[in-house]
Amino acid sequence: MTLRAKVGRLAAMTRRRGTLRHAFERLEPKARCAEQTPCADNRLLEETVRERTAALEAANAKLSSSLEQLHATQTQLLFADRLIALGRIAAGVGHEINNPLAFILSNLEYIHQELQQKERLSEQDRQEILEALAETRDGAERIRLIVRDLQTLSRAEDVGSGPAELAAVVRTAAKMAMHELRHRARLVVECDGVPPVQGNGSRLGQVFLNLLLNAAQSISPGNAEGNEVRVVARPGEPGHVLVEVRDTGCGIAPEHRERIFDPFFTTKAVGVGTGLGLAVCHGIVTSLGGTLTMESAPGRGSIFRVSLPVAGAFVQSPRSQADWT
Repeated sequence: MTLRAKVGRLAAMTRRRGTLRHAFERLEPKARCAEQTPCADNRLLEETVRERTAALEAANAKLSSSLEQLHATQTQLLFADRLIALGRIAAGVGHEINNPLAFILSNLEYIHQELQQKERLSEQDRQEILEALAETRDGAERIRLIVRDLQTLSRAEDVGSGPAELAAVVRTAAKMAMHELRHRARLVVECDGVPPVQGNGSRLGQVFLNLLLNAAQSISPGNAEGNEVRVVARPGEPGHVLVEVRDTGCGIAPEHRERIFDPFFTTKAVGVGTGLGLAVCHGIVTSLGGTLTMESAPGRGSIFRVSLPVAGAFVQSPRSQADWT
């Protein structure tokens, strides 16, 4: 190879080396950036996760606070409805108390006069005084029971959920609603023979009191013998007791049926109904694992059906329920 050829070859190799070095110099920053990009992405991802976590914690705290406020509002509505129910029956309860109180006072006056006027009592006088004392005691016991029922209904706090005797609950509600019923319809109660239900006696009493008052107020006064409010309890679906409250009242118009359980919806005149009663009843029944439904037609009365779970210790086998029916 000539000297000129060797020099040319050496020059070509030098040029190639310079080109490669330039190429490497251009690629090196890109390689360093490629090496650093995952770290930057990780930092960005961690920051995003922290922000999202903080946002979720704040949302959860806000939701918990809202749930607490909702529970407190629900409790206030339940108690407010009880007070409204008590207001609706106050005059009737006064009448119920005045009747036994009147003959208590009358009997005590009679006994006092007899003991003052006669030093010695004949056997007949003695028997009459004993009968007057017995009536007085019965009247006082009646007042005591009325006051107890009022205390049960007006109790604000929850006293837990357990086996509740349905017949006793309905009888108590019926006594409280009797002042509305007696001039409007005959009341028939057929609730014996069913097992205890899972619930709270005070709240269940509130449910049936509202249903009975609504049934009574759907019937115009003056024809008690020609109308009827009937409460019947019987086995329902497996593990449930079904209670029907039937009336022969005016019924509910079709356009109102879908809203009948909405809070503050009422077809009564201003100052007569608040629209809370049926909404509260629905809330209580569903909170106990039951259902509340309604069937009605204008001029044909209404049927409210309350399905409640049987208390756990009293649930029967399907065969036993079949025998029961």
